[in-house]
Amino acid sequence: MVKRQAVVLPGPVAVAEGPPSVQDDADAVSDTAVVDLPPMPVTEGSSFTVSTDFMEGFVADYLARGGDPTDNARFFFGDLAVASLDALVNPNVQPEEARLLLGNLTASGYFGGLWLRDSLRDNATGADTPAPADDSRDARPLDEAATATLAPAAIAIRLFDALATFLNKAAAGKHPWVVRTVARIAVPVQLFLYGYNRGYLEFVLENPPPGVPSRKDSLTCAGFLDCNSTAFPLELATRYDSALDRLDAPATLRWGEMAVWTKFIEGAAGVGRSVWKVITGLTGGFSPTTYNALVDLSSAFLMVTKAATLSSMLAYADRDVDLGRGSLRLQSGLWMWVGSYFAGLISAAPAGTMPESVAS
Repeated sequence: MVKRQAVVLPGPVAVAEGPPSVQDDADAVSDTAVVDLPPMPVTEGSSFTVSTDFMEGFVADYLARGGDPTDNARFFFGDLAVASLDALVNPNVQPEEARLLLGNLTASGYFGGLWLRDSLRDNATGADTPAPADDSRDARPLDEAATATLAPAAIAIRLFDALATFLNKAAAGKHPWVVRTVARIAVPVQLFLYGYNRGYLEFVLENPPPGVPSRKDSLTCAGFLDCNSTAFPLELATRYDSALDRLDAPATLRWGEMAVWTKFIEGAAGVGRSVWKVITGLTGGFSPTTYNALVDLSSAFLMVTKAATLSSMLAYADRDVDLGRGSLRLQSGLWMWVGSYFAGLISAAPAGTMPESVAS
């Protein structure tokens, strides 16, 4: 059977301090919730372990902050991922906790990719609801999802697991020059990822489905990297904005290098627009029922990518090794989120294969 975990709800705990402790807040019990994950192609790798037990505290915090217990998309694809990424930046995060945080991001990305895949398919066929999931999956353990049919998804997750492993080892390394060097190498890659997703989000905002109000004003940009979103407000989104002034007026050769890379890769936004113009042309556009959730989650992803990019720049150009370690861990989480999202998009899992609930 798919593993279902009971969750006791404590009071709110700051995200940066990691998941809340159920035992420490036993007196604050106010409800009971569950994490119910369908089978996944991969649940453990070199860098991550998917644990429903570990997700308990994140569910508790989400509900304690007033999160909608029926909004699975918001929790699993948004809040769970953002809270896990924020916790990875914490300098006190321990290796085993980092593994579990990366597991959260693997699950969030994979099921988020399935959700978008189903949404695009439904809109292309005109279906109002996804086809029912294959109930036979419930007879298989969580870590024994049909590997033959999900092989491409499993391969994708393994590939990004290797990248996350490399970034985490670099972050934990004893030599400061390794941290700074990897941060430097990561900058152009992160810039492209950010640019692509900025273009994608702008296309999404400019093309709402018929009858759905525009949310174009939720994203404001004063420059390529100087973007902010009200769709999914994050403190992490502006935490490293001091880098923006340094890019505008580079005072050192290192910041000059960062400014050149930024200018050179600005065109990635056009790539994102073009790709999604083709995709929506083939699928018939975005689904009215999932559009607002797509805007929220895409906005959160863009803001986290911005934070990863700017923190990597600061780590290299200002020679901030401690910041660099946190930035590389953040990037490892971001890539597991991205890679698992892609795995979900190409997965052969039945339609409707989704986390079923966060509360009962």
